[in-house]
Amino acid sequence: MRIAVTGGLGRIGRAAVAELAGHGFETVQVDVAPMREQSPGYRRADLRELWQAMDALDGVDAVVHLAATGVPDSHTLHPELAEGATYTANSTSTYNVFQAAAVHGIQRVVWASSETVLGPPFRIDGPAHLPLDETHPVRPETSYALSKATAEGVARHFAHRCAMTLVALRFSVVMDGTEYAALPEYWADPERGWWNLWSYVDLADVAVSCRLALTAELVGATALTVAAPDTLSNRPTAELLDAFCPAVKVTRPLGTFESLQCSAKARELLGWRPARSWRDTFAG
Repeated sequence: MRIAVTGGLGRIGRAAVAELAGHGFETVQVDVAPMREQSPGYRRADLRELWQAMDALDGVDAVVHLAATGVPDSHTLHPELAEGATYTANSTSTYNVFQAAAVHGIQRVVWASSETVLGPPFRIDGPAHLPLDETHPVRPETSYALSKATAEGVARHFAHRCAMTLVALRFSVVMDGTEYAALPEYWADPERGWWNLWSYVDLADVAVSCRLALTAELVGATALTVAAPDTLSNRPTAELLDAFCPAVKVTRPLGTFESLQCSAKARELLGWRPARSWRDTFAG
């Protein structure tokens, strides 16, 4: 099975390529950045152009779409311009990937959505309920989040129009071992984590979720929360709730350090069970 990984030279892209290769998949890395050492498994493409997306996905069996503009470019006196550029780039490139896949008869696209579609950073409204899960209202507060919410709607369109299977993975903040060592500074100010409910997911577990979503028995458009089962905080979850969101409805009992983003649906539908925690770094 030959898989195109867009954003294949990025941090998550490289991890996904390694995970897929380790399980017998052939990969094609698609990226706008040039590759220093040319490889037959690399295709350079600006996915904001449909013709380039068409070329990049030619001859593959499925797609893992990770390419995106994250934090808006701030080199302007008008932040609205950067916000608009982020929305346009992400919405256009994702539409083009879906459209190119449809034209080529590719039936499975796994793609990176975001926890932010459900409200983080919660500057306008707090959570409707906790833990966050797929039943929570979609209410993006930033242009980046709006681009991901738009793409989820576009995915439903392609699923309906072309009978494709498109799996949106709503990643939490992606971290790895090199970042966990800095957590004591983060703990000193617990309010820093409120914006996304102290949530995260390990890079290696993200790569596994991409692989599992390629072969899971799914149809249509599906959106799944992908977060670690614990918080980034060293404080119990109940203490965080009392301090920062005492009025928010909590729908079920929670474990001592349980995450406020629930990945139960990803476990059910993908068989995804995150295996790595920041706590492993501090064990012993």
